[in-house]
Amino acid sequence: MALMVCAQPALAKPVIYDCKPDAGRSDSVLQPEYVIAYDKATGEVLINDPIIMNTFGKPIKGVVQSESDVRTVFDWKLKTLKGTEGSASWEYRARVFKADGRLSMTVTPVGFDNQFSSQGRCTVQK
Repeated sequence: MALMVCAQPALAKPVIYDCKPDAGRSDSVLQPEYVIAYDKATGEVLINDPIIMNTFGKPIKGVVQSESDVRTVFDWKLKTLKGTEGSASWEYRARVFKADGRLSMTVTPVGFDNQFSSQGRCTVQK
């Protein structure tokens, strides 16, 4: 089930990526699905996942870190999420490869040396 990003005006046509990282050892950090809405005309990026919906109730803003003919790299940050062992902020990076929808994703807890990563796939919603 795709997560709803938000209602867009009829004339705006953002590219909406439905991204699913592969399951693996980073399951406790990476969510099963991310929705990235990218309006190339305005540069606006909105990100949604189950944590974002449960915490904020709506998508959050992201940024395009870089874009080429090969891939688009999206960054976003979740600030001070409270967990069972305290609070943490998390930095996310999703690399979406245009030719085949391949996803490369990393999540870094701010202030720590470790990093969680996964591969997966993104499909463009029609």
